[in-house]
Amino acid sequence: METLLIIGYGKMAEALCVGLKEHYEINISGRDNEKIKAFCEKFEVYPLYSKDNEIDISSKEVLLCIKPYALEEFRYIGCAKGIYSILNAISTDTLRKKMESAGYIRAMPNVSASVGKSVTTLCGDESCRQKAMEIFSSIGKSVWIEEKNMSIAAALGGCSPAFLALIAESMMDCGVAYGLTRAQSKEIVEGLFLGFGELLEKEHPALLKESVMSPAGSTAQGVMSLEKNALRGILQEAILASRNFA
Repeated sequence: METLLIIGYGKMAEALCVGLKEHYEINISGRDNEKIKAFCEKFEVYPLYSKDNEIDISSKEVLLCIKPYALEEFRYIGCAKGIYSILNAISTDTLRKKMESAGYIRAMPNVSASVGKSVTTLCGDESCRQKAMEIFSSIGKSVWIEEKNMSIAAALGGCSPAFLALIAESMMDCGVAYGLTRAQSKEIVEGLFLGFGELLEKEHPALLKESVMSPAGSTAQGVMSLEKNALRGILQEAILASRNFA
C-alpha cells in the first residue's frame, strides 16, 4: 500500500487514521514521541519519530493535522510529493513559505471521517487535485472549491457537526422532558438523523419539509413555531460566526 505521513495525533488525526488506514500505510509524527508511540499502538500504525522537532518529509504524501500555531514549531526536511493541510485559516501561500513540496492542498474534513462519512472541501494546486480527491474520498465525499471560498466551506462542513449535535441533544432532552426514557429518546433521534441523511441525498430539503406538512397538521404547527423563533437566522449566524475564524 502507498504510505501517508500524518503529522499530529489529535482528534482529527484519529478520525483520519481510522478512515484511511484500510487504504494506506499510515506513519505518524509530531513533537511528543510518547504520544506518537501511544497513538500507533492504539491504531496499529507506524511511528516516524522526530528529533529536535525536525520531520523528514522527503518524497512523502503528508497530511498536516496539527494546530495552526504549531506549524512554526517544526523544521520540515526535504521535498514532499504533496502537502494536504487541514490547518484552519492557513493559506496555501503560507504553506509554500514553510515547507517544500511538489504541490499544496488545503482540506477541511469533519469528524465523520472516522465512520467514512466525512464531506471534505478541497482547494489548492491542480497538480495534486486528483490525489487529494483520492485520499479524502476514501473517508467520505470530497468537494473541490476555489480557495477564496474556503472559510465559508470550512464553517459549513467542518464546524456544523457541532451545531447538529446541539440540535440532536435538544431534541433528545425534549423527549425525556415529556415522558420518554433517555434510551428511547436517543434511539428515536439517532434513527431520525440516520434516515434523513439518505433522504437528503435524493431530495431538496424544501420538498422533504413539504412532504410531511399536512394542512393544519402538527408538523405545520411546529414549522411555524420554528419560523417565528428565527431558526434559519440563528443557524446562519452560527455558520457566519464560525466563518470569521476560518
